[in-house]
Amino acid sequence: MKINSLAFLTSLALALPAVIPTVTSAEAQVRKDVSEYAGRRCNTPPRGSGIIVGQFSGVDDSPFISDGDALVAIDRYRCFTTMSECKGWLYTMQSKYTNAGAATLARCIKR
Repeated sequence: MKINSLAFLTSLALALPAVIPTVTSAEAQVRKDVSEYAGRRCNTPPRGSGIIVGQFSGVDDSPFISDGDALVAIDRYRCFTTMSECKGWLYTMQSKYTNAGAATLARCIKR
């Protein structure tokens, strides 16, 4: 009985990776070399223009008051030509400006 259950568990462990869908590296890959100043400053482009808009709103600790007593709002609106650059910019912004709290808005949309 122990040998049968051991064989079953071993076969289950070997078959499990084939059953569970895996995320391809192309889907999970985010550019991490994008500056927080990437893209260009812009006004809201018209719908159908194909321009990618990145929006980020969050908070950061105040450089003047320590110990997390004061928070400074961080609001950025940038335009990009590719979705991958926009997602990389969002990754940079979330990495840099979420130590004082979660971002309230972080998205890339195609106009």
